[in-house]
Amino acid sequence: MDMRWFPKLLLWAMLIVSCLGAVSTLLRTEADPTPVILKRTMEQQMAIHTALSFAREWMRWDGEELPEARIQRLKPYVNPDALVRVAALQSEQKTKRQEVIAAEFVSSSSNGGSRYAIRVRVIAANPERVVWEVDVPVWAQTGKGATVTAPPLIRSPQEPPAVPETASGEPAASADVKQRMRPAIESFLKAMCEGRDTESLFNYVTTGAKLKPLEGRLRFLTLERLEAAGVGPYKVTVTFSVQDAATGFRVTQVWKLAVTEENQKFFVGSVE
Repeated sequence: MDMRWFPKLLLWAMLIVSCLGAVSTLLRTEADPTPVILKRTMEQQMAIHTALSFAREWMRWDGEELPEARIQRLKPYVNPDALVRVAALQSEQKTKRQEVIAAEFVSSSSNGGSRYAIRVRVIAANPERVVWEVDVPVWAQTGKGATVTAPPLIRSPQEPPAVPETASGEPAASADVKQRMRPAIESFLKAMCEGRDTESLFNYVTTGAKLKPLEGRLRFLTLERLEAAGVGPYKVTVTFSVQDAATGFRVTQVWKLAVTEENQKFFVGSVE
């Protein structure tokens, strides 16, 4: 065989392999996961809303309520085949009435199908304030709705998670800066709490700041802590006490301020 044919054969072989690869890529179509993700998200939200509404009704206990009335309250949320079992509530002669104050979503888990376990925290009064946590089994499907499938499982309340402090990433301001800043911040806080209009903030805020005072609804008491970071502008966190003007109750506030220094005077640009 003429050796001059080898380069041509090699070129044709490479071309064929390349074409086969391109065809294989065109034929290999992967399904877009977005519709599946959206469907799962919608089902989960349906399950959560159903569980919250159901928990408020289920945890309302009243010995004087007729069983038929309780069934009617729970009927919109429960699978008909399980309604009587879920609604069942027996009371003693001295049973106290329990009213639900709030129902809060805690967590959600799923077996990968349409069944969800929704953990709900229920705050109630009977007449003392009590906290319950229940796992509500919910079946949910897009286009069909959501329904509770069995009585909730009463769980021991979990402790709230401890949130780690987030570092600002900027160096702490010097003690001298914080000392000079403190009187200005105290005056600003007093003006914010007790001022009647935006003009009362004129000497304490930057030009263009969109801050509105609380119109005297709170009375400023004392600045307890001031933390500042940066070299200007400063990120300032203040902890202070106020008194409600209407009731006299005292509460603690923690505000985050954006503070700038101009001509050795400090001005607040925003409050978080």
